[in-house]
Amino acid sequence: MTITFYDSPFHAIEEPEIASKSVLKADLTIMIRDIIESKGWTQTEAAKNLAVSQPRVSDIVNGKIDKFTLDMLFSMLDKLGFRTEFSFRSLEEASIKIQIKDFAKVA
Repeated sequence: MTITFYDSPFHAIEEPEIASKSVLKADLTIMIRDIIESKGWTQTEAAKNLAVSQPRVSDIVNGKIDKFTLDMLFSMLDKLGFRTEFSFRSLEEASIKIQIKDFAKVA
């Protein structure tokens, strides 16, 4: 029996293009959840600061990535004081950079 290794658990069960999006959504969701926790916000406070409902924050906290688009997750990061940059150097190299716009907002 041969052992097969995958880039992520998503790659084991989904098509590659869907799996890659799922990995990015999971990473962004974890980041947003960690920021909420580091600020000590309740879900109600987080909802107010993110301009979403409390159930939407609950979805983030509980890792329900299928309920979010990448656009929505990037919008939440923007509301948390982050800036996203996409760099396209060549057909072989592209990257996404997420950094704090204003440290005072995030700290």
